Amino acid sequence: MKRLKVKNDFIFQRIFGRKENKDILISFLNAIMELSDKNLLEDIEIIENTKLEKDRMEDKQGIVDVLAKTVAGVQITIEIQLINQYNMDKRTLFYWAKLFSDQLGEGRPFNDLKKTITINILDFDYVGISDYHTVFHLWEDSHKDYKLTDVLEIHFVELSKFKKVQPDFKKPIDRWLLFLEDSPKEVLEMAIREEPAIEKAEKVLEYLGTNEEMVRFYELREKQIHDEITRITGTKLEIARKMKSKGIDDNTISEVTGLTLEELKDLQTN
Repeated sequence: MKRLKVKNDFIFQRIFGRKENKDILISFLNAIMELSDKNLLEDIEIIENTKLEKDRMEDKQGIVDVLAKTVAGVQITIEIQLINQYNMDKRTLFYWAKLFSDQLGEGRPFNDLKKTITINILDFDYVGISDYHTVFHLWEDSHKDYKLTDVLEIHFVELSKFKKVQPDFKKPIDRWLLFLEDSPKEVLEMAIREEPAIEKAEKVLEYLGTNEEMVRFYELREKQIHDEITRITGTKLEIARKMKSKGIDDNTISEVTGLTLEELKDLQTN
């Protein structure tokens, strides 16, 4: 039986976003947020309806892959994105703002607003920093160690960068990212030995692979992802051709379109 891709957002949600898998999500969040000792999450409420409510009919509907709330009321969302649509900064702020503001019912004071954390797992490079895991807060420009408030926390986990480094099995985040990737069996077994929750997650994944309905939804989602990648690539190539016709150099075209210099070279000979 072929191992299903955990990065498929349908499968990801089935593993991490279901109430019966709460212990898997807790382990994953402790790893991503690098929590330890007394700060470790021990319990969490998983909210299976991940559609963000609209205030007006014309408002944009938001859907996140995983939505949860801690005992202290902190909201945490996870979204996995395989395709770079060049809008993740604005997209994540939109989702963060929606979740943050939706907490406040009529007549309630602003002090009731709880911290909201968004975690973006990307299968492409986006943040202009070499680290595969970056975390953003509200810091003062001239005094970098002064945080205005802790209510905003945004994580970017870039799998494309993680794949370029040697994983450290002592780091919980590395162990979980090896699970997300199609890691060799012996590598995955090493991660499982260090993180028992990964073994349960792998068993959930194996079960999903034996369920005909789940596999059908998985394959439909894979086709949608492939079609979207094809569409975006076609648009990039068309833009690149137009830029080439105007005499723009390949380095600039690569920077604008995201196409590699090798892809542009091939384009030149076609």
